[in-house]
Amino acid sequence: MKKLSILFLSLFFTISYSQTEEVVDSSDSKSKIYVGVGLGLSSVSLSDDFDADLSTGLNVNFINLGYRFSETWGATLNLSSAGHVVKDEDDISVGIGYLGIGPMYTFSLSEGVSWDLKPQLAFNLTGVVEEDGELSESTLEKGTGFVFGNSLVFGDGAKGFSFSVDLDYMSGKFKSIEEDGVSVDLDSIDVDGAISNFKLGVGVRYNF
Repeated sequence: MKKLSILFLSLFFTISYSQTEEVVDSSDSKSKIYVGVGLGLSSVSLSDDFDADLSTGLNVNFINLGYRFSETWGATLNLSSAGHVVKDEDDISVGIGYLGIGPMYTFSLSEGVSWDLKPQLAFNLTGVVEEDGELSESTLEKGTGFVFGNSLVFGDGAKGFSFSVDLDYMSGKFKSIEEDGVSVDLDSIDVDGAISNFKLGVGVRYNF
């Protein structure tokens, strides 16, 4: 994962630098920066080692930030969090969040509709367990992952509001669990920390 992260980020910054070298028409009315939020449904699957079947939950994209180097290429940063209840255990819930960053490629589908393809690395992948509304003794499971992000955007890209339908798939792995302030490596206790997460939602963004 470390080698993949370095390769991914190298490609990302190479593309970013090359796009800043392009000559941008001063008459271009397209917005370069947008900030948005999103809300939707989330389904998650954990490895059998966790022994937890999670129900479909609510996902919130607290930050959906984008910067465009050109009409085609850009960069995106997203802060996402979802809450799930353990099936047959209504008093136990799990919150899963991550910070995603990566390049963005935009396909123009029509004058007012576009498709943003947003592959991202998920940093600080974290799981929080609550029992009866209180944090359990084993709370934080930190790891990394990869996000295949997609947004169908409705708007002409000019200054103002636009809306999106968002479809994201995240595959990752928790690396450690924190118990009573002590971090334990999952591999050292033969626990598979694999996680996959599928999210479907809607978003609103403001183009500056």
